[in-house]
Amino acid sequence: MSWDYFDKVASVVSGSLALAAAILTVRRHLSGRRGRGWWAALNPLWRAQSEEAIVHPHRIAGGYVRPLSEVYVARRVVSRLDPAAGPVAVESLLTGPGHVLLIGEPGSGKSALVRQACASSARWWLAGRGRLRQTPSGPVVVGLPATALVHQPLPAALAEAYRDLVPGLDFAREPAPGRTWLVCVDGVDAVADPDDRAEVLNRLAALARAAPGAGPWRVLVTTRQLAENELAVLGPGYAAYHLAPFTDPDVGRFAHRWFPNAVAARRFLSWADHQRARPALRNPLTATIAAAVWQAGLAGPDPVADPAVLLDRFVGALLGGGRASFDATCDALRRAVRGGPVADWLTERHTELVEVAAAAAVTGTDPVVAVVDWSAGQAPYRPDRVLPDWDRHVRLVLLATGLFSDAGAAGRAPTARSGAAGGSAPAPGVLAATWPGLVEHLAAGPLARDWSAQRWITAMTSTPQRGVGLWAMSRATVAPGFLRDVARDPAGAVAAGHYLAAGGAADPVVRSDVLAALLAHWSPRPGPAVDVAGPPPARDVRQECFALLTTLTAATVNRELLREVAVDPRRPTVVRRAAALFFATRRRQQPAGAA
Repeated sequence: MSWDYFDKVASVVSGSLALAAAILTVRRHLSGRRGRGWWAALNPLWRAQSEEAIVHPHRIAGGYVRPLSEVYVARRVVSRLDPAAGPVAVESLLTGPGHVLLIGEPGSGKSALVRQACASSARWWLAGRGRLRQTPSGPVVVGLPATALVHQPLPAALAEAYRDLVPGLDFAREPAPGRTWLVCVDGVDAVADPDDRAEVLNRLAALARAAPGAGPWRVLVTTRQLAENELAVLGPGYAAYHLAPFTDPDVGRFAHRWFPNAVAARRFLSWADHQRARPALRNPLTATIAAAVWQAGLAGPDPVADPAVLLDRFVGALLGGGRASFDATCDALRRAVRGGPVADWLTERHTELVEVAAAAAVTGTDPVVAVVDWSAGQAPYRPDRVLPDWDRHVRLVLLATGLFSDAGAAGRAPTARSGAAGGSAPAPGVLAATWPGLVEHLAAGPLARDWSAQRWITAMTSTPQRGVGLWAMSRATVAPGFLRDVARDPAGAVAAGHYLAAGGAADPVVRSDVLAALLAHWSPRPGPAVDVAGPPPARDVRQECFALLTTLTAATVNRELLREVAVDPRRPTVVRRAAALFFATRRRQQPAGAA
């Protein structure tokens, strides 16, 4: 045979092999794409989540607060049952097993954490382009306001919340082959109605009681400190953690990410040190506001060690930025028949109007309706009879402040609290708080100006009103020994404990006295249950004191103060014995294998 024959045979063989390889490649490509309908279905959700991370709703002095994705500082958490084990990265909660309860003080960044977790998850999935092997192991993260669980179970709530982004998606099925959902239920404390909040807690508890594999999801619940009888509903089905505050290095990282260059960051930190504000900056909300206030040149020469001072300036700037809409409303009143006296009355009440709206948002009612009712009862003539569209004017005034947003805006992904400050899922058109902490600060104005110890105790022992009580205490002129005095009474001790647990300021001596009072009221001895706030069943004051001691001792400083109380001979024997029993009880509650 000639070489030409062998050459032809070789050509045929090589061509056949090339064709087979091409067919195999095409088949692999098609098989890789087969079954990837989940990728196409979830793509709109991930794109919305990744874009949500760069949006921030607050403005000041004509500019905008830096996007969350640019300034976010990774957070750490502390086990509620074993705080001595030290902080761990929050990422471990997102990818680990089981359900999680995350407790944080007002402004500690719970909602920001949810938004960041959703955005990071979305970026991972988008980068994988539907190839599971190229996507880091972990769940698909979605956020859901706790208010969405009022009157409907988790799958239905998710389907309703995301129907505009992923219509028809079945959240009762796994999101991708072999993967699960991580549903971040944000802001249980923001459900204002106690019956609704109990329903939400019961739904969450039922998820934990379900048999393994009953649903393709894990749940991470965020909340401020709840009452003991509410925490007990979730039970052992949720591993409980406390969101740790910023450390000094965290504050430094935040500053260097916020400001455009290192020089500006160092100047800001130097100013904070000079103002004795560095401790306050360990709260992310306060750190954000301090940076915005300083950058806008609104810091002023007066000391700002108290966070309430910073919030006063920040909120004042927001109200000033929305003044044009308010002035336009006053002008419209003046042009109307019989509207002059109403306009004169309203002109001096811009802040009061927003305070009324803030109080309504905190209690879960419609801010616009609340302002319309307030003006009807206080103005010299009903504004709604002067301007037929008075409610529209009120709405525009509130939106112009930047403190409220349209909770029913179409197409908005319900990450974090979805702006809701309380109540059931807001109906379209109802305004909600853009940032609950700022709205609570405003709602605290009347109590701060007309201080009442009993009203403060009532606020601090009511879950939705606790933020109002916290800011009222910060803004009011209160006697130095106030916390020590009110803590002599069981209800007052619970209120003082909630104040400290929410990040309220107190010197070490007062803090120790409040801890001792909580021990005294918790001390195992016969005594009636005390109804310190709210709905049945009545809270047992001993259980409430124990829960607060558990929360407070998640912080090292309080744990050390409590150890000092336990050995202080000046303390009553009942207090020292209660301290020893508390630590012994906590050791028994620690997970197996804990130090």
